[in-house]
Amino acid sequence: MYLWDANIAVHYANQQPNIRLHIQRVGWNEISLPSPTVAELLRGRGEFALKATPEQVGEAHHQLWQTQQLIAQFRQLRIDEEAAKVFKKLLTQIKSKKRYADMMIAAMAGHHVVATRNTKHFADLLPPAQLANWIDEPPR
Repeated sequence: MYLWDANIAVHYANQQPNIRLHIQRVGWNEISLPSPTVAELLRGRGEFALKATPEQVGEAHHQLWQTQQLIAQFRQLRIDEEAAKVFKKLLTQIKSKKRYADMMIAAMAGHHVVATRNTKHFADLLPPAQLANWIDEPPR
Protein backbone atom coordinates (compact mmCIF):
# COMPACT_ATOMS: atom_id res chain seq x y z
CA MET A 1 0.00 0.00 0.00
CA TYR A 2 1.09 3.57 -0.64
CA LEU A 3 0.62 6.21 2.06
CA TRP A 4 0.43 9.67 0.57
CA ASP A 5 2.14 12.69 2.05
CA ALA A 6 0.16 15.94 1.77
CA ASN A 7 2.20 17.21 -1.17
CA ILE A 8 1.15 14.22 -3.27
CA ALA A 9 -2.52 14.81 -2.45
CA VAL A 10 -2.18 18.47 -3.46
CA HIS A 11 -0.49 17.51 -6.74
CA TYR A 12 -3.23 14.94 -7.35
CA ALA A 13 -5.86 17.64 -6.84
CA ASN A 14 -3.98 19.78 -9.34
CA GLN A 15 -4.05 16.86 -11.82
CA GLN A 16 -0.30 16.32 -12.00
CA PRO A 17 0.16 13.78 -14.83
CA ASN A 18 2.82 11.56 -13.20
CA ILE A 19 0.52 10.88 -10.27
CA ARG A 20 -2.19 9.63 -12.63
CA LEU A 21 0.34 7.27 -14.21
CA HIS A 22 1.41 5.94 -10.80
CA ILE A 23 -2.23 5.37 -9.85
CA GLN A 24 -2.78 3.43 -13.06
CA ARG A 25 0.27 1.30 -12.24
CA VAL A 26 -0.55 0.47 -8.61
CA GLY A 27 -4.35 0.70 -8.60
CA TRP A 28 -6.63 2.97 -6.59
CA ASN A 29 -7.12 0.35 -3.86
CA GLU A 30 -3.43 0.52 -2.98
CA ILE A 31 -3.54 4.20 -1.96
CA SER A 32 -4.40 5.62 1.46
CA LEU A 33 -4.22 8.93 3.25
CA PRO A 34 -2.70 8.61 6.70
CA SER A 35 -4.42 10.70 9.38
CA PRO A 36 -1.46 13.14 9.69
CA THR A 37 -1.84 13.91 5.96
CA VAL A 38 -5.55 14.55 6.44
CA ALA A 39 -4.73 16.85 9.37
CA GLU A 40 -2.15 18.75 7.30
CA LEU A 41 -4.57 19.22 4.41
CA LEU A 42 -7.38 20.45 6.67
CA ARG A 43 -5.19 22.63 8.89
CA GLY A 44 -4.24 25.10 6.20
CA ARG A 45 -7.71 25.29 4.69
CA GLY A 46 -9.36 25.52 8.11
CA GLU A 47 -7.11 28.35 9.27
CA PHE A 48 -7.78 30.28 6.05
CA ALA A 49 -11.54 29.72 6.39
CA LEU A 50 -11.57 30.93 10.00
CA LYS A 51 -9.32 33.95 9.45
CA ALA A 52 -10.62 35.06 6.05
CA THR A 53 -11.57 38.66 5.44
CA PRO A 54 -15.09 39.38 4.20
CA GLU A 55 -13.65 39.52 0.68
CA GLN A 56 -11.96 36.11 1.09
CA VAL A 57 -14.57 34.21 3.08
CA GLY A 58 -16.49 32.75 0.15
CA GLU A 59 -13.37 31.47 -1.57
CA ALA A 60 -11.85 30.27 1.69
CA HIS A 61 -14.86 28.14 2.55
CA HIS A 62 -15.09 26.87 -1.03
CA GLN A 63 -11.46 25.70 -0.79
CA LEU A 64 -12.19 24.03 2.55
CA TRP A 65 -15.15 22.23 0.98
CA GLN A 66 -13.01 21.16 -2.02
CA THR A 67 -10.38 19.77 0.34
CA GLN A 68 -13.03 17.80 2.24
CA GLN A 69 -14.27 16.38 -1.08
CA LEU A 70 -10.71 15.44 -2.05
CA ILE A 71 -10.11 13.63 1.24
CA ALA A 72 -13.41 11.77 0.98
CA GLN A 73 -12.19 10.04 -2.21
CA PHE A 74 -9.54 8.10 -0.30
CA ARG A 75 -9.27 5.28 2.17
CA GLN A 76 -7.99 6.89 5.35
CA LEU A 77 -5.77 5.29 7.95
CA ARG A 78 -5.47 6.48 11.52
CA ILE A 79 -2.53 6.07 13.84
CA ASP A 80 -3.03 2.87 15.80
CA GLU A 81 -1.31 1.76 19.02
CA GLU A 82 1.62 0.16 17.19
CA ALA A 83 2.26 3.29 15.13
CA ALA A 84 2.00 5.40 18.29
CA LYS A 85 4.79 3.31 19.85
CA VAL A 86 6.96 3.76 16.75
CA PHE A 87 6.22 7.50 16.78
CA LYS A 88 7.31 7.72 20.43
CA LYS A 89 10.57 5.96 19.54
CA LEU A 90 11.16 8.33 16.62
CA LEU A 91 10.61 11.31 18.92
CA THR A 92 13.50 10.15 21.09
CA GLN A 93 15.73 9.93 18.01
CA ILE A 94 14.65 13.09 16.16
CA LYS A 95 14.15 16.19 18.27
CA SER A 96 12.54 18.54 15.72
CA LYS A 97 8.91 19.36 16.46
CA LYS A 98 8.58 20.72 12.94
CA ARG A 99 8.79 17.14 11.69
CA TYR A 100 5.93 15.68 13.72
CA ALA A 101 3.71 14.99 10.70
CA ASP A 102 6.54 13.29 8.79
CA MET A 103 7.45 11.21 11.84
CA MET A 104 3.82 10.18 12.31
CA ILE A 105 3.53 9.12 8.67
CA ALA A 106 6.82 7.21 8.91
CA ALA A 107 5.57 5.53 12.08
CA MET A 108 2.49 4.36 10.20
CA ALA A 109 4.46 3.06 7.22
CA GLY A 110 5.21 -0.40 8.62
CA HIS A 111 5.65 -2.46 5.43
CA HIS A 112 4.01 0.21 3.24
CA VAL A 113 5.60 2.80 0.95
CA VAL A 114 5.34 6.55 1.56
CA ALA A 115 4.68 8.53 -1.61
CA THR A 116 6.10 12.03 -1.23
CA ARG A 117 7.92 14.63 -3.25
CA ASN A 118 9.96 15.39 -0.13
CA THR A 119 11.92 12.15 0.13
CA LYS A 120 14.70 14.02 1.96
CA HIS A 121 12.26 14.69 4.83
CA PHE A 122 11.93 10.94 5.33
CA ALA A 123 15.50 9.83 4.53
CA ASP A 124 16.44 9.39 8.19
CA LEU A 125 13.06 7.87 9.08
CA LEU A 126 12.54 5.15 6.46
CA PRO A 127 14.74 3.04 4.17
CA PRO A 128 14.86 4.10 0.49
CA ALA A 129 12.75 1.07 -0.50
CA GLN A 130 9.85 2.57 1.49
CA LEU A 131 9.96 5.94 -0.27
CA ALA A 132 8.58 6.90 -3.66
CA ASN A 133 8.63 10.28 -5.39
CA TRP A 134 5.49 10.24 -7.53
CA ILE A 135 6.11 13.72 -8.94
CA ASP A 136 9.66 13.68 -10.26
CA GLU A 137 10.04 9.95 -10.91
CA PRO A 138 8.07 8.18 -13.65
CA PRO A 139 6.31 4.91 -12.80
CA ARG A 140 8.44 1.77 -13.10
